[in-house]
Amino acid sequence: MGKSADFFDLNSGVSLSAGHDRMVVFARRESGELAHISEVDNGKACGCFCLACQEALIARQGTVREHSFAHQSGTQCQHAMDAMLHGVVYRLIERHRHFVTPALHVSASVPGPHGPITDSRMRPPVKVPIDAVALVERPPWRHPCVQADVKGHSVLIHVAVKRRTRSDKCGTLADSHQAAIEIDLSSHGPRTVGDLARLLFHADDRKTWLFNPKVEAIEAELQAALKPIAEQKWLAHHAAEEQLRLLQQQRAQTLAQEQAERQRMLAARRAADLERQAACLSAQVRLQVDANPEPTTEHLVRQPAKPAEMSPAVEYAAPTGRLWLLHSSGTDLFIKVESGLQPALDALCRCGALPMAEPGVWRISRGDWSTVSIELSNIWTTIRTVTATPAQ
Repeated sequence: MGKSADFFDLNSGVSLSAGHDRMVVFARRESGELAHISEVDNGKACGCFCLACQEALIARQGTVREHSFAHQSGTQCQHAMDAMLHGVVYRLIERHRHFVTPALHVSASVPGPHGPITDSRMRPPVKVPIDAVALVERPPWRHPCVQADVKGHSVLIHVAVKRRTRSDKCGTLADSHQAAIEIDLSSHGPRTVGDLARLLFHADDRKTWLFNPKVEAIEAELQAALKPIAEQKWLAHHAAEEQLRLLQQQRAQTLAQEQAERQRMLAARRAADLERQAACLSAQVRLQVDANPEPTTEHLVRQPAKPAEMSPAVEYAAPTGRLWLLHSSGTDLFIKVESGLQPALDALCRCGALPMAEPGVWRISRGDWSTVSIELSNIWTTIRTVTATPAQ
């Protein structure tokens, strides 16, 4: 192992590839040591094996192309570069006996009245001593990764060459409670051994935690701190909602009262208008009657009205029928009511009107008619003077 260690100490500028990413420059000696292409004999005499598939390699150390290893069978191993980088990471950590972990970002949230209430905590990168290091085959990966022992706990270090680890594989790590770190080289990989060493032993954003067992405890601490904050926000939210509800209720009551008052005033104005119209029309009829007075005698009760007494007339129209003011005889008036206009019939009866011989015709005093007209003022839709005699 001494020769390999000396090589890493003295050759940090050595490239990690030879022309492109499928040409590996590190391999395993028969003794298990990691060897660079420059350290071995040419051809099959190199005595090296692929770190991924364990197949025998040949060292291609010609004068035209860059030197690299190739499989004696001529095949191209898909995982050769991955295995080589894991091997170099293993040797570098073994040599330096420490490693700088990535920053740990943890966030937690609790439900709030206006969305989640969130807090986060960040633990900076930490330089940790390495008690032991090895290349091991551990799920969820099918090829070897680096296992480093830190203070009695194992941490897996995975190098992602082409793509990052999928979420389902991260779930496997969480299920087994296995701490794991990923070094993402898929978009920006180190060119030399020295670049890779700086990535391992300094803070670098390409290193992230796939799973850290401490996350669960940190999340619990954050949620415990957020819970009383959320409770206060919910209390304030419920108080604001209740205040808003009361304000809306008060506003609705005020609007209802204002609407009722407007309707009352409109009804009062309409009643006053109808009363004025009735008074005006009654005055017109009274003037006509006074111009043609007729004696009032008791024998007129239940006697047929004369044709002259049937015109002119004032017509009061309601949705359920009509009423006509037919003629005046001294202090009394003749009223004709359609049978369907029950409110008018009821009012006439209450005020002492006398039915005449002709169906639907009533005789009532002027004073009682004034009471009836006021009582019925709200039901009339129109009041007009007519010259035609009402239908019998």
